[in-house]
Amino acid sequence: MDNNENTMSGLFEEYLMIYKVINRPVIIKILKDCLKDELLKEIYELSDGMRSSRKIAESLNNKCSHSKVINYWREWALAGIVVPGNFKGRYKAVFSLKEYGLSMDSDEE
Repeated sequence: MDNNENTMSGLFEEYLMIYKVINRPVIIKILKDCLKDELLKEIYELSDGMRSSRKIAESLNNKCSHSKVINYWREWALAGIVVPGNFKGRYKAVFSLKEYGLSMDSDEE
């Protein structure tokens, strides 16, 4: 049974890698369309499913209200770039901006 689980896990990892390669341009376009400025990128990167909207607003020195964070989460959930987090009402980013060359650390476009 463990061998079967390892095989399935390996197949899933391979499928995920292929999916990311094939859909890379589409994913990048969606992320760019939804995260048009640095503030939105910061909010997205802080969306880990654990932090509340208030905590994210505080982390950004209140450059944005917590209700605005909630509104972004709702919009991004419809776009498919966040999913419900570990706690009710919180959201988690689906994609790593760094992996797609869009993080604030990797603005080399």
